[in-house]
Amino acid sequence: MNGVRAKCRVCGDEALADQFKLHHDLRQMVCPSCFTGKTEQKKAKKEAVPPKPAGWDAEDDYLEKAARMRNREDVRGTFKKIPGTAQVQYTCLCSYAFKYDPFRKIPKTCPYCNQEIPRLKTFSLL
Repeated sequence: MNGVRAKCRVCGDEALADQFKLHHDLRQMVCPSCFTGKTEQKKAKKEAVPPKPAGWDAEDDYLEKAARMRNREDVRGTFKKIPGTAQVQYTCLCSYAFKYDPFRKIPKTCPYCNQEIPRLKTFSLL
């Protein structure tokens, strides 16, 4: 791959000069990465991730991940008693509603997304 290499004015990367294309928004010749929008995607990812504070280590990463998992578990579907029956209507996190028997614990998972159904205190239904 011998050829003349040129530096892109947008991202600063080098590419073969014959691969540069005229970008309609930037109104200049840009490298293939900038022409397809990959450079903008990389910039957006860098801006989306906030920098970690000084002294941040692997233990802090673990604690942050554990806190996110705990918060995710707190978000549950909703149970609503069906009058005249022992069953309840459960609305899953995927917004699918179905009948659930809390005494026999059937079905075990959501029929739509296969997510486990959280425990329900059956004495509150009597």
